[in-house]
Amino acid sequence: AAWCRAAIRQRDPHWARALLGEASAPPADSPGPASIAERSKLLTVLSEAERADWVAAFIAAHGLSEAFQLLGVCTVPWTGPLGRAVVDALDIARDGGSYPWSFSGVMGLAERCLDPAEADRLEILTTTPDEREGASPGAGGYWSEAFQRLVSTLRLRAAMEAELTA
Repeated sequence: AAWCRAAIRQRDPHWARALLGEASAPPADSPGPASIAERSKLLTVLSEAERADWVAAFIAAHGLSEAFQLLGVCTVPWTGPLGRAVVDALDIARDGGSYPWSFSGVMGLAERCLDPAEADRLEILTTTPDEREGASPGAGGYWSEAFQRLVSTLRLRAAMEAELTA
């Protein structure tokens, strides 16, 4: 913990990188903190691009359950790889049959932080998938609505940005 505090205070990216370890490694196996809050603080020491890449790799390896705090330290709009990692993880959660409100915080962040240009690419996720055996009843419809809201918000943000820059 002391090494982490020192790396953060000194704004030393070499130490922050060493303490964070590989994003794909289980948090308990990292050389530094297992706490997501401490990892978030260490991430702020890294460049914006490196921070986004690390969080994208973390999400790809561990999913979204612990990523909310990490996403909060990433620059907006999210980089392409980070946005794709978040959307892919949401799509995996949808395919797993869980309900979207379990991911409402991440969906809210996605509405605010995804690049608005991603709306067309995400259109395919607005369809209602067939119900799978063992999935939560009606979850596909709820996911469809959640992705429709996301796409709608991204399109609104794109239109607003176009108006403001015209």
